[in-house]
Amino acid sequence: MVTLATPADLRDLLGENATSLPDQLATLLLELATAEVQAAAGQDLVQVIDDQAAVMGTPSFWFALPQRPVTDVSSVEIDGEAVTDYKRFGARLWRSRGWSQHVYEPSVVSVTYTHGYAPGDPALGLARKLTLDLTAALHANPDGVTGGFSIDDYREQMVQTGGDSRTNLLPALSRRLLRRTYGGRAGLVRIG
Repeated sequence: MVTLATPADLRDLLGENATSLPDQLATLLLELATAEVQAAAGQDLVQVIDDQAAVMGTPSFWFALPQRPVTDVSSVEIDGEAVTDYKRFGARLWRSRGWSQHVYEPSVVSVTYTHGYAPGDPALGLARKLTLDLTAALHANPDGVTGGFSIDDYREQMVQTGGDSRTNLLPALSRRLLRRTYGGRAGLVRIG
């Protein structure tokens, strides 16, 4: 899995606290944090080349690809037949004959495309920062223990991760910021 930050980035952030952090653990923590950040954003932020998606096609002229930003479309098929009479506008495709072979029956549109941000893209700044922050927090306190008490032989520890029941790791404000920054954009809507 490609992560939003590298073990070297994490070591730079942690400074002296990273002297005993093995590469394998750093990579695992970064993978967990990257997955959490991408889930909160609602998109695969790291670049995926020649990803394949099969989505229902309808008679509509517009077809929205599932991941953004789209940088290239390699091939498009409708019900197994290649089509080339489309135009790409961002993460949407336009075709004058629509995206279904038959007006009253949906089709399967198979698309091979490249999406996400290239490594080092400045647009990944927020996602990279939140990934590193989350990874550092996981490294410093992997169990999320914030306190506890004991009476005789009974012991109880309190765990708080800073999130809520949806993700348990990222705070709600960070999730909203990720969704607003990287989530879907408003577009034109066809009426009638």
